[in-house]
Amino acid sequence: MERPWVCLDCGARQAVTGMCVACRHDDTLDARKEDVRVLMRDVDQRLADQREGRLRFAGVVIGMAMIFGLWLVPGYWSMRGVMYPGLPLLFDQWIFMAIIGLAIVKLGGRLFTSRFPYLTSDLTMT
Repeated sequence: MERPWVCLDCGARQAVTGMCVACRHDDTLDARKEDVRVLMRDVDQRLADQREGRLRFAGVVIGMAMIFGLWLVPGYWSMRGVMYPGLPLLFDQWIFMAIIGLAIVKLGGRLFTSRFPYLTSDLTMT
């Protein structure tokens, strides 16, 4: 392994121990150790969980805003039972909100990458 020292703050790898050359964080860890690789996987998982929570919240807000915005479009309520079957208690509205929210979560999750992309699934360095 040519660059075994890794910074947990930015994910940069370097050949020598000490201060991170990318973000100037004081500490780098040896990625050849199993416990450091487990810690890297844990950091990645926590960041992914935070990102997913934020995307889920954004998906709910955007989905609700789009549906509530449709309510203000002239002729929407008269077209609701003609263009598609309107369900009782506005269940069709809830379904549309859920689809919009799910699409935002799934598409938004593809935009972001891992902090440690070189860490493979079996916890070995490539």
